[in-house]
Amino acid sequence: MGNIKNTCFVCKKEITQETSVLNQVVNMPVCMDCYGTDNEKRVEKEVLESLADGFVCGCI
Repeated sequence: MGNIKNTCFVCKKEITQETSVLNQVVNMPVCMDCYGTDNEKRVEKEVLESLADGFVCGCI
């Protein structure tokens, strides 16, 4: 994967500031083709769920 600032987090297509917007939930750029689609929401959920991978709660 290239530079995260230059890549759509949904389709992995190369983007520029002019051809993308920032997804406010995951704070990652998304291209205008993917913006607002069901696919964006699906990948957004996957990204958020992957944040907890490998973490174990230490609460008792």
